[in-house]
Amino acid sequence: MFNIIRTGLDASNRDLAVISNNIANAGTNAFKRSEAMFEDMYHSHHSPSTEIARGFGVKSTKPRTNFSQGSFLQTNGSLDLAIMGEGFFALGNPIGRGQNEQSISYTRDGSFQLDRQGNVVNMDGLPLLGEGKTPINIPFEEGESLLSEISIKTDGKIFATYGLNNIKEIATINLADFVNEHGLQNLGNSRFEETKESGIPNFDAPKEGTLGKLQVGFIETSNTDITDEIVTMLRTQRAFNGCSKILQSEIDITKKLSAR
Repeated sequence: MFNIIRTGLDASNRDLAVISNNIANAGTNAFKRSEAMFEDMYHSHHSPSTEIARGFGVKSTKPRTNFSQGSFLQTNGSLDLAIMGEGFFALGNPIGRGQNEQSISYTRDGSFQLDRQGNVVNMDGLPLLGEGKTPINIPFEEGESLLSEISIKTDGKIFATYGLNNIKEIATINLADFVNEHGLQNLGNSRFEETKESGIPNFDAPKEGTLGKLQVGFIETSNTDITDEIVTMLRTQRAFNGCSKILQSEIDITKKLSAR
C-alpha cells in the first residue's frame, strides 16, 4: 500500500512541475504548453491456470505538448513573422559551423533579426533556413547602394530595397510540416527537433499544401492560459495533500499494529 500511495505523490509532483513550467513561460514567444500524462501500473501474478492483474499505482509518461496556435502580438517589425496555420520555421547551425554536420531545429517563434554579416537569425543566433535548407542572407549593399528596406510577403518571398527603388528578390522562406507534430522532441527555447515518432518533415513555401501563411509584423505569443494553469495547479495540490493524508494514515496504522 505504501508504494502505491507514493506513486500518487510522485505523479502529483510531476504534474506540478509541468504546470510551473507552463506558467513560467507564459511570456515566452511561441511557447507551447505541456500537459502531464499518466497511466495505470499493474502487477501481474502468473499461475498455470489464471492471470490476476492488480492495480499497482500510477506512473507519469512523457508530457504531451499542446501545439494549438497562440495569439498574435503586433510589433510592425519587418523581420517579425507569425505563422497563421500549420508549420514551423526551420533553423540551422550557428553561422560558421560546418554544414556537413548540420542539425535542423524547428520553431514557431518568428522573432528574427540581421547579424553583422546580413544573415537572418533568431535571438539565439541560429539562422533561418530558406529553399534548399540554406541560411537566408540579405546583403547590406548592392553595387553602390545601401539596404534601405526589407519586405516579406505572406508566401515567404523576401525582397530587399537598395537606395530609393532598386528592389531585388533575395530568397523564399520555407516552412516545415510533420505528420505527427506531437512526436517532436522539445529542446527548450520554443525549439523542437524531429524524431522517429514525428516523421520526416515536408518543406515547402507558406500557403502551399497544408502549410499556413505568414503574418508579417506579428509575433505568436505563448498558448498558456494563466487562469487555466492556476486552476489545474490548485486541483493538483489538493490531490497531493490527499495522498499525503492517506500516507500518514497508513503510517499510523502500521505503528499501531507494530506496537501490539
